[in-house]
Amino acid sequence: MKKQEIEKKFNIKSKEEFWLKYWENHQVYKFDESKLDKTFVIDTPPPYVSADHLHSGHIMSYCQAEFVVRYKRMQGFNVFYPMGFDDNGLPTERFVEKKYNVDKNTISKEKFIKLCLEETKKGALNYKNLWQALGISMDWSKTYSTISDFAMKVSQSFILKMFEKGYLYQDNLPVLWCPKAQTALAQADLDDLEEKTFMNYINFKSFSGDDLQIATTRPELIFGCVALFVNPNDTRYESLIGKQAVNPLDGSRVPIKACESVEIDKGTGLMMVCTWGDQEDVIKWRDFNLNTKIVLDKQGLLTENCGKYAGMDCITARKAILEKLKTNGDLVKQEEKVHNVKIHDRSGAKVEFILSEQWFLKTVEFKEDLLKQAEKINWFPSDKKQIFDLWVDGLKWDWCVSRQRYYGVFMPAWNCVNCEHVVFAKAESLPVNPYNQKCIAETCPKCGSKEFAANDNVLDTWVTSSCTQYLADEFLGLEDKLFPPDVRPNAFEIIRTWDFYSILNAFLYKDEIPFKNLMISGHGLDDKGIKISKRLKNYVEAEKLLEDYPADSIRYWAAKAKLGKNHRFSKEEILKGNKTIKKLWSVMNFLNLNAEFIADHFDENTLEDADKWILGCLDKTIFSVNQYFEEFEYSKALSCIEDFFWNDLTDNYIEFIKYRVFGDDLKSKKSALTNLDLVFFKLIRLFAPFMPFITEEIYQVFYKDRMKFVSLHNSIWPQEVAIKKGDFNLNEFLNAINLISEIRAYKSQNSISLGEFIPEYKVENDCDILKYGTFICNVIRVEKLF
Repeated sequence: MKKQEIEKKFNIKSKEEFWLKYWENHQVYKFDESKLDKTFVIDTPPPYVSADHLHSGHIMSYCQAEFVVRYKRMQGFNVFYPMGFDDNGLPTERFVEKKYNVDKNTISKEKFIKLCLEETKKGALNYKNLWQALGISMDWSKTYSTISDFAMKVSQSFILKMFEKGYLYQDNLPVLWCPKAQTALAQADLDDLEEKTFMNYINFKSFSGDDLQIATTRPELIFGCVALFVNPNDTRYESLIGKQAVNPLDGSRVPIKACESVEIDKGTGLMMVCTWGDQEDVIKWRDFNLNTKIVLDKQGLLTENCGKYAGMDCITARKAILEKLKTNGDLVKQEEKVHNVKIHDRSGAKVEFILSEQWFLKTVEFKEDLLKQAEKINWFPSDKKQIFDLWVDGLKWDWCVSRQRYYGVFMPAWNCVNCEHVVFAKAESLPVNPYNQKCIAETCPKCGSKEFAANDNVLDTWVTSSCTQYLADEFLGLEDKLFPPDVRPNAFEIIRTWDFYSILNAFLYKDEIPFKNLMISGHGLDDKGIKISKRLKNYVEAEKLLEDYPADSIRYWAAKAKLGKNHRFSKEEILKGNKTIKKLWSVMNFLNLNAEFIADHFDENTLEDADKWILGCLDKTIFSVNQYFEEFEYSKALSCIEDFFWNDLTDNYIEFIKYRVFGDDLKSKKSALTNLDLVFFKLIRLFAPFMPFITEEIYQVFYKDRMKFVSLHNSIWPQEVAIKKGDFNLNEFLNAINLISEIRAYKSQNSISLGEFIPEYKVENDCDILKYGTFICNVIRVEKLF
């Protein structure tokens, strides 16, 4: 082999743009639609594009699946790795409202949607630029948007099928409502907020004039009180069951009922039920067929049922009502407390229960089925399945799938203007925009009217997201050839949303699981161990990182995140990645300086024991790395590779063979360098999923002329060498290595250079110096062992 002209010190960052263009021009990552016999399909999480910046947490989460993708591609799989953008929904709407200082309710729907579309295109471009710079090996020709026609068709097809199966229904029910976003919500759209408040002890009256004390944190809802409940086993109140109490604010009569779910030792044991303060109110209202008194409107303001307090917000009304109760002597006492309230995870506003006509998908009746479906999926790590199980166990309501927004996938339906009968589109007409497409019915099948208006709902963004597992086939015009996907990667906080809804979707739609394997990541943390947050601004922007460090070093840091675990940002880890890059280049330089002695063919008959030992270490490494990757344990795979690289190869083997490389025995020299060449080519392929730029550079400079692959990333994943060991005894050789380490330590302790000869060394371990004495003396520079 000829020596190459190679820079001794090389800056890989200067070549990143070159390799990005090279991979794109040579379609290194392109999915081959003609080869469907051995595919690996990724259900890529489509991020919201509602951000001007991306940070280290984004890098961490998206790199993790990509490590596995590169491994699978080099194993010969035809990889379908698309990029999607979840560019419909409330996050995008709020981003646009904030950026342009507009209110979607005060400008035209068309203009607002146009602004949303413009911003989603910009946001998608930000993501694409970042992911490409980072070396994410997506097939960018397979990019989709959840607001695109083909994605809309898939989502609307699902909704249409649910209606046909009787799983989708419309009802006027109390729903979770965000007064700020002005839309209905699902249970999964909620977060908890801890806040300080007061528990207020307030007297109702019995008809005999006795005080009946209730405890509530929300006295503004007393106007909506429709019943008081007691536990039938509570002797304090058993005589009140079936009687009535008097509301202290408006004098209305309130029935007193019994229910065993009332906790005797909670509050006063007398439970006030209003319409509606929380889910317990909703449950009892439903189960006991109670009256309805609407006290809050969709803006979160008190209604005319609240008399002079009508039009007040909850906080203002609460203060005024407590003052009234105090004046009347009905406020007994107040106790300060801390409790959790439900807020909308997107707007941050406190949510209310509001009576509203919405569309619901049957969910609760399928809880057991969903738990069984989850058992069929491989969860990595397995303990994350508990999050799903607990969520399903706690489900209280069917999924509210309709939203009152502008920017989203339209409900594929029209309403009769006369009688409000709903007419759904036909499957063959999808996707439909009911605002600019004519209703499929000429006349209303219920009343005969010919006037129709678009159904003014859009679908919950999780409806569209829960269909991503079907998009590969839809994208390519196939019929379930790529379904279910092989793996879905996502963070653990969306197990209860994206994963849950997808499992429900696939079960109701196809009676299938939505994906075979689920790869769960943790949160990105700042350098102090605090979760990265837009509010705290405790992050390093991705663009800044990519300006300051090689992409491979950043990927190295991301690969140190253990599967399913939170991961702290660390510049020290990035610098370790830099060190690895330099060391890989250094090993190639060592080989290149001696390139003329690298034989064209590997001959295991010329191997010496040190060569056999390193090949055994390499085989063990390849075997372990394969096992880890198959279990999606990329971080363990990297640790295994690093251990081999730093400890076995550079600290030991290269030192073991230097005397042969620089010696006069030509046969031994060629054997050592040819073996190192073989080992190193396998090593850079092991590193390739984690460090695609430096490994590509090394391959193109030093190996391409011999190996002929267009790119290292299209080459074949390294196989075990499995040489014939002959009379090689591993334990005997390990004793020799231990003795070398011992002499190294001796030299270090006595300030003797490793390159300096010492006259003799007494051997006190089990090393066979008759067999390995000459080898040890040459390696560690000792004149004599005794």
